[in-house]
Amino acid sequence: MVAGMLMPLEQLRAIYEVLFRDGVLVAKKDERPQSLHPEIQGVTNLRVMRAMASLKSRGFVRETFAWRHYYWYLSNEGVAFLREYLHLPPEIVPASLQRVRRPAVIAPRPAPRGRGIQTVRAPATYAPKRPAGGEGWGSTLDRQAYRKKEEAEEVVQRVAAVGVAKPAPGPAPSEGLQSIQSDSTFFFFFFLDTVFCISLGCGAA
Repeated sequence: MVAGMLMPLEQLRAIYEVLFRDGVLVAKKDERPQSLHPEIQGVTNLRVMRAMASLKSRGFVRETFAWRHYYWYLSNEGVAFLREYLHLPPEIVPASLQRVRRPAVIAPRPAPRGRGIQTVRAPATYAPKRPAGGEGWGSTLDRQAYRKKEEAEEVVQRVAAVGVAKPAPGPAPSEGLQSIQSDSTFFFFFFLDTVFCISLGCGAA
């Protein structure tokens, strides 16, 4: 008899086995005789609720209720009781108490490098350092231009101090040659003036 209800031992054992296997048990609040439990074959929800009520009264399970469903969680005392009732060895524990073993993550090994070769990883981007003292880029460029101007003025002063060699004056052309050059120049311009006047029709007037 379980909680004032007669129950076959086979069904009671089936309920205890499912509870010990999972560590938890769920049953819908439905006391109709035709309402069977989905996980325990041939056992109604009513008998599951009566069996859990008996374990709850002795502190072997913890009960919660939500959305017309009962939830029972097996306690440490309940684990010890069911292990003795079902004659199970100590190494068998409920699924709720088992630790999930995650596969070990093996880090990839770096690629082998040649002997005597040292590799240096360069930065992705290179940014020039900002001038010290809080000065901006404009002041630095102005200072560089001013220094170049000073250097150029210094070079000019040195050249002026040393002096630039001037070509020696050659012999003066003779007077006859100067007259020939002036006459040829006169006739050349006279010829150009005549051609220009003819083209404009000065003679027709």
